[in-house]
Amino acid sequence: LIQTMIKEGKILPSEVTIKLLQKAMQESGNEKSLIDGFTHNRAAFEAFTKIKPKFVLFFYCSEEEMEKRLLNRNQ
Repeated sequence: LIQTMIKEGKILPSEVTIKLLQKAMQESGNEKSLIDGFTHNRAAFEAFTKIKPKFVLFFYCSEEEMEKRLLNRNQ
């Protein structure tokens, strides 16, 4: 499912992404985790996992800066 959706350029359903994150967090054995770029799925993550973040950090930048960063990924 994940490979197919990625090949088709589709975004994974929040539920799938959250399950993967939760599994990775549990398997890490760490007490704390840092999740980057998950703002839009935060409410779903909290509802599904019953985990409330102790700290949330937002960085705001212009649309021009976001586009520049996106286009320069993997280079």
